[in-house]
Amino acid sequence: MSSSNEKIPVVPKALLGSFILVTTLFALWGFANDITNPLVRAFKDVFQNLTNFQSSLIQFAFYGGYATMAIPAALFIRKFSYKAGILLGLALYAFGALLFIPAAITMEFIWFPVSLYILTFGLAFLETTANPFILSMGDERTATQRLNLAQAFNPIGSLMGMLVASN
Repeated sequence: MSSSNEKIPVVPKALLGSFILVTTLFALWGFANDITNPLVRAFKDVFQNLTNFQSSLIQFAFYGGYATMAIPAALFIRKFSYKAGILLGLALYAFGALLFIPAAITMEFIWFPVSLYILTFGLAFLETTANPFILSMGDERTATQRLNLAQAFNPIGSLMGMLVASN
């Protein structure tokens, strides 16, 4: 039986590496969130004949990816595992990001929202997976502290997104 004065680590040493890796995901979607709005302005500058409706497709694609994929992500994770959810989320994120290359080469606007839509499929998987995974990494009594610590990296990613977008 453990005493009430026993010091419980927020993150057990055996899970520290996994915790750090999963915590970087919080910064990853903070970055994506804050680079999206400046993209609208950038696309209006690059594609000078872009209508307001077309430029709004950037935000629609971003938030639509979340709306479309959050429930399927939860079902996938339930059937498989947190690890499979994170790996699929990273693969979708990378695939969506890589699609920006042919989009930039062809300079066809429609490929940009499509790329962003797929990228946010990955973000939906990552966010749906990371929160409960972080909670499960250790003692139940420190789960909230672990999640708060991991979520503290979201604003760091947001600041990096703003910095990249402004330059």
